Amino acid sequence: MPFASEERKKQGSNSLAENGADRIDWVKKINAVIRSLFNSHIQQQHVETRKPSSNVSSPTHGTLEIKQIGFGTDPISTVLRKIPGNDVCAECSALEPDWASLNLGILLCIECSGVHRNLGVHISKVRSLTLDVKVWEPSVVELFRLLGNTYCNSIWEGSLLKNESVDESNPSSTSITKPGAEDAFSDKEKYIHAKYVDKSLIIRDALQPEDSPNATNIWQAVKADNIQEVYRLIAISETNLVNTTFDDAISIELYHHAVNTHTEEKEKYRPSACQRIKDSNDPMNCLQGCSLLHLACQGGSIVMLELLLQFGADINMPDFHGRTPLHHCIAVGNFSLTKHLLRRGAKSSIKDYGGFSALERTVQKGAIKDEELFLLLNES
Repeated sequence: MPFASEERKKQGSNSLAENGADRIDWVKKINAVIRSLFNSHIQQQHVETRKPSSNVSSPTHGTLEIKQIGFGTDPISTVLRKIPGNDVCAECSALEPDWASLNLGILLCIECSGVHRNLGVHISKVRSLTLDVKVWEPSVVELFRLLGNTYCNSIWEGSLLKNESVDESNPSSTSITKPGAEDAFSDKEKYIHAKYVDKSLIIRDALQPEDSPNATNIWQAVKADNIQEVYRLIAISETNLVNTTFDDAISIELYHHAVNTHTEEKEKYRPSACQRIKDSNDPMNCLQGCSLLHLACQGGSIVMLELLLQFGADINMPDFHGRTPLHHCIAVGNFSLTKHLLRRGAKSSIKDYGGFSALERTVQKGAIKDEELFLLLNES
């Protein structure tokens, strides 16, 4: 199959999958699409030799996506390419990109997707619009709607878009130019590495004494459910902000718990012993130790949750009272987000410092009438 051979050459033999199991699954998907394309071609030839009929329509590989996304009859590629800038590859402007970076929120051509894969999943999580149909959940698609190539490139290519010189402290960065679709693979590779690994094209305004630190800014952005601002702050920061906590973002003078790391003192960290929670009768009133993911769960935004998870937020991170984001979702009664976290790997067996797991906290709220929730809680 010359088509498959050419695809493999472009992607690179080591970039098709992230581990052995993924590699086997990837090969199966590619073979399935090749068979579908081949069968479609044969069927189309057969149809064309018959008498034309208004009831006959030729299948296309786009039908692999239909009815699996939840967006009517449009293939996911059509849905995503309608987002501003997504009609071309984010890196080289090749038409009709068929690949995407889930965490970066951009569409890519197959050649540039190969470069992204080689960057590693800690930088770019590459998926196909046609092969990886299961990843295109509504929350992921909505995240892409709020991002897209135009917005994301306004961050990652800021200096190019403003016709400013790039970081003069890095001599190699001054020669960076955006490649075209027909440019050599090595040119695209050099550009993409400079863009996402070195972050050479990002504009960083000099901090003023009165400016808030990025940890505070991203906390406030998550609280305000500002997806684009959270994305921008993650991109421009020189440190990893995705697991920022309340303690990092808010002045220590506002803390109401004295920090004691001795294990024998942990008993006082029980949620029921927290004076702030007791006074307000609100289990969510204590934010000490909470992460951005905890905050997103309290806000109830599944898209914010998606963004943080795509960038590697710790899904089982405990707060000051040992409560995970899953505990917080259950405390506010948001079982939709609870199920989303469970499907993404949250562990319901982790006990808070009061000695109760997420499952046990759910049972405390009454009988679990949601069958899917019950199964997910028992399986994780």
